[in-house]
Amino acid sequence: MKIERAKKVLTENTKVLYGIFGVIECSPFFPPCGFLNEFFKKGSDPCDQDSRMGSWEPFELNAQEYEAVASWWLKNHPNSTIDALGVKNWDDWQIKIIEENY
Repeated sequence: MKIERAKKVLTENTKVLYGIFGVIECSPFFPPCGFLNEFFKKGSDPCDQDSRMGSWEPFELNAQEYEAVASWWLKNHPNSTIDALGVKNWDDWQIKIIEENY
């Protein structure tokens, strides 16, 4: 089930040194569906340069699956909101998150 796989990837990534979702967890934002799917389709986190987390089978969520994952994230991070931050893709979005948090 892709919802459980997504939750597992995000949870594990928050725990990895330099994992991008560890940074996102400290920000007030969560990526929109298209951006999150770009991350999942990569199959690994480029920010995790030491490959501490390893890779996953690339996948993407449909709108309903994304809603379930986003609701789960927002429930666990009540100060977060879904926001594109004025950019057009995942790579620019994650750079913006990193720049705003460091």
